[in-house]
Amino acid sequence: AQWIAVKIFDDNCQATTTAITQGLEWLLDPDGDPSTPDAPQVVNNSWGGSRGACGLEAPGQYVFQPALQNLRAAGILPVFSAGNYGPRNSTSVSPANYPEAFAVGATNNNDSLYGYSSRGPTTCGQASSTYPDLMAPGAAVRTTDLYGLYLSATGTSIAAPHVTGGLALLLSAFPAMTSVEMESALTSSAVELGYPGPDNIYGYGRLDLQA
Repeated sequence: AQWIAVKIFDDNCQATTTAITQGLEWLLDPDGDPSTPDAPQVVNNSWGGSRGACGLEAPGQYVFQPALQNLRAAGILPVFSAGNYGPRNSTSVSPANYPEAFAVGATNNNDSLYGYSSRGPTTCGQASSTYPDLMAPGAAVRTTDLYGLYLSATGTSIAAPHVTGGLALLLSAFPAMTSVEMESALTSSAVELGYPGPDNIYGYGRLDLQA
């Protein structure tokens, strides 16, 4: 797998709508040469905007939706962290709650729900749908920090990269998969948690790489 990054936050951890939009657009053609196939197939987004809202820019217009629609049209699956605003219902975050996004919630080491993992339902740009789409490990995960060391981190921002990395493994075996096929592979093979079928707590269940 090859990995690239786009910086949408400044050194003070601040971001603007313009910077984020430009970053998402850059992913469509990172080297600026349309003749070279250098766009990613899956994008991890461990960030979120408005809680329990759709991020409206104007009536009926969502801030980042055109950019996510363009990614989808290019066959790119935008994976998003679902947010850490549980345990209440309707605590989704934008743009993870857009129909074009693939939202990932967090489980703990007992394969149970991480208590603060955000949940649905959501109605952003669609009829009411389940939220999140999938779950992945997101509690006490050993990862790197900003200083070249390691730490134990918790939250949906840690869960989403498990799904993105899982897709990298899947694409190494089936590189021609479309974003729709990637999404279907994830949801149809997930380990069922909670109620049978997709729900507003666990989505389709927990990521299962072997399956």
